Order: sequence, then C-alpha cells, then structure tokens
Amino acid sequence: MSTPVHQNHSESDARHIGQIFFQRVEELGAETFIRLQKDGGFEEISWRDFGAMVRGIILALFGLGLAPGEAVAIIGENSFQRACADLATLAGGFPNVIIAPASSDALLLKVLQHAKCRAAFVDDELGVGRLLNLQGQLPELSHIVVMSQNRAALPRCLGFDELVNKGHTDDPARLGTILESVHANDLATIMYTSGSTGAPKGVMRTQDNLLSNITNGGEIVVSRRDELFVIVLSLNHLLGRFGFLKSAVSGRTTAIIKATELDVDLKVIESLAGTAMAVVPRVMQRIWNSMLDRSDNRPRWEALEALDQKNGVAGLDDAEKESFAGRQAELKAAARQALGGRVRYISYSGAAMPARIMRFFELAGIPLIGAYGSTECGGVTLCGIGENRPGNLGKPFPNVEVRIADDGEILVRGPTVSPGYFQNPEATREVFDPDGWYHTGDLGALENDGSLRIVGRKKDIFYCADGSNIYPAFIELQLESDSFIRQAVLLGDHRPFIAALVVPERVQIAKSLGCSADVLTDQQIKITLDQRIARLNARLEHFERIQKFLMMKEDFPLEVRSVNAFQKVKVDRKKAAEHFQKQIEEIYAAPAEELRL
Repeated sequence: MSTPVHQNHSESDARHIGQIFFQRVEELGAETFIRLQKDGGFEEISWRDFGAMVRGIILALFGLGLAPGEAVAIIGENSFQRACADLATLAGGFPNVIIAPASSDALLLKVLQHAKCRAAFVDDELGVGRLLNLQGQLPELSHIVVMSQNRAALPRCLGFDELVNKGHTDDPARLGTILESVHANDLATIMYTSGSTGAPKGVMRTQDNLLSNITNGGEIVVSRRDELFVIVLSLNHLLGRFGFLKSAVSGRTTAIIKATELDVDLKVIESLAGTAMAVVPRVMQRIWNSMLDRSDNRPRWEALEALDQKNGVAGLDDAEKESFAGRQAELKAAARQALGGRVRYISYSGAAMPARIMRFFELAGIPLIGAYGSTECGGVTLCGIGENRPGNLGKPFPNVEVRIADDGEILVRGPTVSPGYFQNPEATREVFDPDGWYHTGDLGALENDGSLRIVGRKKDIFYCADGSNIYPAFIELQLESDSFIRQAVLLGDHRPFIAALVVPERVQIAKSLGCSADVLTDQQIKITLDQRIARLNARLEHFERIQKFLMMKEDFPLEVRSVNAFQKVKVDRKKAAEHFQKQIEEIYAAPAEELRL
C-alpha cells in the first residue's frame, strides 16, 4: 500500500503535472485510473497503485544517482510501465525523451547522443540489445530499465519491478521535497521532430508548456466519476500522450487500447463504452469502415448520403424527407451502439478529417472535434461542438495568441509555445522570434468569427498525421534516382499517410523484363514499381515510408513539376493537389493497408 503524500499547497498553486497527479492519487485512491487492453480483455490499475509505482520510480532514479535535469529516454509501446515512466520522469524533474521503438538504430543513436540520456526505459530484451550494441557510442547512458521484466540479468539493466521496489526502500516523505523542487520553467520533455535532411531537432517543452496545454488558460476541470476516455493511439503519438497526461491531471479514468492505430477492433471499443475518444483521421477511417461493415449499415448510409446530397441541391419532397428522417434515426442508433452507447464526442488532430466521415458523424449526432497545433506550439485552436467545418480549424484557446504575418504565415504566441530547440540556437532563431512568436510555416487566414483556416504551407515540409515532419523533396529525389522511376510527386502533408504519384521509366522496366516497351502491361509495371518502392521504404524511417502509389500514364505538366536552369526540381504542391484532385481523393479514400494502386 502506498503512503499518502501530503501537499502544503492548493491545486491552484501547483506548478506541474506531477504535483497535481499525486493530489488526484490522494483524492481517488482505489478508483480505477487506467484500463489497459491485454490478452483479449482489460487489466485495471487504481490511482493508488499507479501512484505507488510512479513514486517508486522517482525515488529509485534519484537513488541510482541521476540528478534533476538529466535526460531519460522512454522507448516503448503502450503499457502501464511506459505510462508510469512518463509520469515519473516528468514529476521527478528528469526531462524525458520519447522515442518510438520503430525508429532506426541510426535515429535512435542520434537522439540519445544529442539529449545525453543517462537512463533509458525499453520494452524488452530486444530493446536492451539495441542499446547494448550502441553502448560504445553512448558514454552517458548508465542504466537501462526493461519494462516487461521483473528482474533483468543483463549488464547495466534493471527489471521494472526491481526498479520500483528499489524506490520503495527510500523514505516516502522525500517525494514531497522532490515535487516542490520542480519549477514551472524547468525542461520537462524533449520531443524530437523528424528531419530527412539532417539531424532531428529536439523540441523543448517546459513543465508550464505541458500544463498550459491542459488548462488552456482556465481552471482545471475535474472529470466526473462516470467518464471514460478511450485512447485509440500509441502513447508515442503527441495526441495520445497529451490525452493520457490530461487524464492524470483531470482525474478521469482512461482506457488505452494496446493494439493501436493499424489494428483497431470495433468490438473492443464497443465493450468499453467510453464517453470520449482520441483518434487521428487514419484511425477514424478504420473505425468508420468497421461500423459500415456491420449489418446493413453501409447501404443505409449510402442511401442517406444520397438524400443528404440531393437535399443540399434541390431539396426533398415529403416522402424523401420521411425516408431521410427514418434512415438518420437508424444510423444514429447503429453508430452509438457501435461505440458503446455513451460517447459524447471524439477529438482528433494531426491531419484533415475526410468530409464524408465528418458528415457521417454529424448526421449520427456524434461530434468530431478537430484541433490545430504542432509539437513546437502545442494545441492552438479547437473546433467546438457544432462548429466543425471542412477547412476550418476552430478558434484559438484563451491562453494562445494567433496572428497572420504579412506574407500569410500563421504566427503563434503563448505559454504553450516551446522555448526552442534543444542545444540548437540556429534552428531556434529560424522559427522563434525575439517577441515570442513561433513561425509555424503554415499559411492561413482568420475568419470573421475569429476561427482559423489553413491555406497551405510556406515551406516544402510535410506535417504528418503521426506528428512527424518530413522533407518530401528528399524522398522524391531518392525515388527519381531509381532507374525504373522517371518522375515522382510525394503526398502526405496533413494526410493520414505518405503516398506518391509515380511516372514509370517504361523502357528500362521493359529491358529488365526482357520485352519491348510496347508490349509491357500495366500489371508488370505495377509489380516492378511495388518492388522498387518497397526497397526504398526499407531505407526510410517508418514515418517516411510510402504506403500507396498511383502509376501515372505521362509526365507531370510543367505547372506541377519543373526543372530550372540549375537543374533544380521544383514541385508546386498546390498545383499538384488541384490537377490531380480526383486521383488523390481516391488514394486517401481507404486506409493504406486496404488498397495499393
């Protein structure tokens, strides 16, 4: 049983998430904090037991000799242990560095070296092996914690339970002193954004940055006891992690679906009967398709959609209005049942939600609430219930300022904005100005009601749905360096996944197959391109990989892709989106794994 931690300050005086979390532990005790999917069911852990684990980790890290301000890496997928490590390092004043296990060894090494991580939490022995192979290049890394093991027999390693128990031998009263020593402006986490043209940049987030993103300038709202927030994301995703940390502050019970994103089981979501969910559009597409695949929901929706479209153009007669109302009522009942019957809203971020899905849930009476933000500036805007419109990203939060520069770039300022990039003053100066404005690189406009509309990108960088940033020209260059690919245009900015429009080099493909170009079939070309792109994907980071491609019959028009006198290729992303609108919509009409064009 954990020992209560008595704070001598009120909640309004709390400077960071850790302080507030331990207040919730005292208040909620034996009530369920987290439900985690495992082996066909769910394991539950109470606030008290979770708090005891977090306390143990904090005290153990100090016992191992780590000093406040020294970085700790967390390299793992959804688990109680991974969530504990996140909260413990934040609460203890150890800036944590979240790294997806799917990252390459090269990227892993760059991040660990740059952040000078003293300790690392990994999922299993495979994760340990990766770090031990790199240990000669990581002199600062002194401790590895294996989250899936009680004890670890490997060098410099501790099992998770072993670490927690080590902390429980320390004086529990010490925790209050540690929590008090962490200040609002202290570095809380370093979140590395992916860069295809150089070293990744570490976005610094202070304790106040994180808490300000939860409060949004208002008082902390404590959740009702019957609320259940469902995270259908990896905790490595910005939105998934933010949802978990908000739960730790607001006192809400949270279910974390372990088989995330690419393997979503609608039956699991229905059985949970959550009151709210956090998703990204590619996950929402899978949920939506699973709902339509049930019973006769798909023909019911298609009939309702046809009536809805007709109503928007020519109106409906009395019989059609009656049919519309009946089908809508059936759709509402089916959609709510599929999500467990209690859902009040679904929040999403990271990419644009397809208009059909938005309209489906609007007709079903389940609000989809979109947001705009980035790793550097946190959440900026939110579409409230009933305000969600295609292309519109809602109004700024009360504690955030938004203005549009003379060139149309969106600028953001406020307590949620990062102080800059870790140990990278040059990159910091490029996008954070002396007056505190973060230059997002997005072009936008403010509507008459104060809401924000995105127009495009100022620079040729893709903001991807998983929170990563990639440089499309770098990948296009690699595609076009292949002798079987003549031209390529990458897709994926604010989209669910990376895709490509590809012009094949037919003559070279024919030669490789021992035939002439005039008898070459489309199927032969597609198979060849599929193999070549798969080979390229093996060299790319997981967030850069091309999930779909569309074979083009002829070269891109000059307005889309041109080469200047210095042989520099220029792709006009806006023109490409306009010229190939139909093809691009087809690519993103279904999740990546369900179709390869």
